[in-house]
Amino acid sequence: MKQITIENLHCTDDLESFGDELRLEIYTDGELETAYRNRMHDGDDWAVKAGALFDDVCTIKLIEEDKGFPAGDDDLIGTVIIGGAEVSGATADIKRGDADYTITYSVRDRTDVDADSRADIAAAEFERSEQAGVWAAIDKATLLGNVRDRQNRAIEIDQERSNFCGPTSVVYELARTQPRRYVEMCRQLYETGGFWSRSERVEAPQSLRSDAVGQKMDPADWMLIATMRNAENALFKVKAASRGIRSGLEGMTHPWEIKGWAEEILGKDDVDVKTCFVFGELDAIKRAQEAFDAGGSAFILLNMAVLKSGERDIPPWPDHWVVFHGNLDITDDRVTYDVYTWGKIMTLDLDRERFEDHIFTVVTAV
Repeated sequence: MKQITIENLHCTDDLESFGDELRLEIYTDGELETAYRNRMHDGDDWAVKAGALFDDVCTIKLIEEDKGFPAGDDDLIGTVIIGGAEVSGATADIKRGDADYTITYSVRDRTDVDADSRADIAAAEFERSEQAGVWAAIDKATLLGNVRDRQNRAIEIDQERSNFCGPTSVVYELARTQPRRYVEMCRQLYETGGFWSRSERVEAPQSLRSDAVGQKMDPADWMLIATMRNAENALFKVKAASRGIRSGLEGMTHPWEIKGWAEEILGKDDVDVKTCFVFGELDAIKRAQEAFDAGGSAFILLNMAVLKSGERDIPPWPDHWVVFHGNLDITDDRVTYDVYTWGKIMTLDLDRERFEDHIFTVVTAV
């Protein structure tokens, strides 16, 4: 392994005349490590002092955020790609238009660390932390047990008795593909009552943090998934004791929310939504396999009747999100593929008519 230290960012010229609201994103081997934020003007220096472990390549993106402008888009100022060669006090320029920044960094060998241990290191640091938790009903030892289970076996995440299939699907992919980030997100949320996604601070309100662990979920699953779902809900805020129609309304997830979580939680740039209510089912499922093969994620909105043995008729509306899990096989009369849901991997083996009836939307994230 290698360790990079981002030492300093110098602003020669800012992009905006009134200064830049910056987000410095660090990716290690394609995974979003973390993001730092600062405001800078001409001549400013930012002593970042941020470190990260990586195996092959570290990518740094400098972004000017359009804060306060809902219709605006963030501006990528530039990207720096750093390999594993050892350097000390190296510099790289990041320029776009009027913007002119210089980053200073060092890289050194870490032969004492391997790639698989990064999540374990994060969990050990969480365990050693003396910061008190802010969730009244969650015991840290129990939470840590959950987190360690899930960093090693994401399949332990289970929402079968809840209505949170949408955010659960995203959290499963986070733990499966980015276990270190999953551990650190859980720690932030437990210790501070919120966490930083890619560009936003996601907060759990006091009402949720003082409530019981709900919907028969384990503490780690409830804490992160309920916080994500609650942050998206305008009217029906999440409550541990909710049942029936109220619970269903609290848990309802739309395709654009999956897209947003894929960008913000999973840190993906290439996120696509394909609707197939009427046609396009085969193209959509093929795209899911392509995303999976590329190391990305795919989320499928279907009717859960297809998951239940003996139910031939599928109602013509969607009601459940699952995670595509590969093994797609298409023949003249059948379509077979695997999905994650309810804490297990399930194989769907469908005739063509039943396949076309069951699938409504596919969100891919690479």
